[in-house]
Parts: sequence; structure tokens; C-alpha cells
Amino acid sequence: MALVNWRKRVGDEEANRRTRLAANRGTWLHAILEDWFGDEDIENHLEKAPDWQPYFQAVEPFLHGIEQPVLVESAVAWYDQEQIIGYSGTLDMVATMSNGSLALIDWKTSYKEKPEKHLADYKRQLGAYSMAAEQMYGTSIDEAWCVIACFDPEDKDSEPSLQLVHLDGFELIAQQRIMQDTVQRYFAEHYPGSKAFTMTADRG
Repeated sequence: MALVNWRKRVGDEEANRRTRLAANRGTWLHAILEDWFGDEDIENHLEKAPDWQPYFQAVEPFLHGIEQPVLVESAVAWYDQEQIIGYSGTLDMVATMSNGSLALIDWKTSYKEKPEKHLADYKRQLGAYSMAAEQMYGTSIDEAWCVIACFDPEDKDSEPSLQLVHLDGFELIAQQRIMQDTVQRYFAEHYPGSKAFTMTADRG
């Protein structure tokens, strides 16, 4: 509803423009992070998009808490064999953290920090990806982070900031159960009485 109201307020043309910019900067951030963890030179990324450098500046302190990536840009799927329902998506990263925990990490960019009421979808997405990764790889994920780099390059007064959404093990299990319930209701509504396939968990 918030997205719909925003689109009505700014108009379709402006909404589409800013949405495209958001997608492009997200792709840029993912590319620079991939090279960062691959010990590649990231200067080329920074030079090509100087207006977006603050997004990397925002996330850089968090990067030093990551010991070693385990999965990067990995396709995952969760499947309930009994109910014949499931979903698929692409997680950003699973990594060993400096504290020894195994963490799911989702990178995002935003023009500004999100209010708590708008974070529910992000938390559910963390539950979805973690549940799929655990099923596919037979592992247990200890915690999850949604790492949001915030900056508005079109606002001269904007300063880069980092918003972190963290789920510990208990909170992650709760979000996994919410996702299971969401999937069950989705297929009950859209495919009643039939054998369905999968829905996607990707939301950028």
C-alpha cells in the first residue's frame, strides 16, 4: 500500500524513473561487492558511478565483520514434498562471520532509511532464503542480515547511512514459519485442489 500511495503522489513517470535508478544502483552495488570479496580492483566501479559511491561507503564497515563468503548470488528453492508446493529465488550471500556464525546476508539500497512497519517483507524474505538454503545444502543458518545502504544522490543534503535488519536464530525460525504459511495460503488461493509448482521469493 505504501508503494501504491508513493506512486500516486509522485506520478507514474517519476516513479518509473526512480525505480529504474534503484534497480541499476542495486546491480552496481552487487557487482562491486562481488569484486570486493574476490579481491578484485573495485576502483573501476567507483569511477564509473561517482554519484553512487556513498552506497558502498555506507556498507563498507559491515564488510569487515564477514570472515568468508560461502555462497554468492546462489539460486535456491524450497519444496514441501507432502503438499507439493514451494518457491525459488536467488540469495545474495551466505557467509561465515567474524564471530563464527553462519549468516544469510541480503544487500539492498534505498533513498532513505525504512520505517519499521515497512521491514516486514524484508524479514520474511530472509526467512524464505534461509529456509531454502538450509533444505538445499543440509546446513543450519544461525542468523540473517538485511544490509540497506541509504543515500539519495539527488538530494544535496543527503548523507550515506547504513540500516541493518538483524534476525537471530529464534527470529529466523519465526520468519520461516511465516513464509511457510504465506506459501500455503498462496497456493490454496491460486491453485485450489491442484498440484502446483513454485512461486518466486525474489523482490530485489
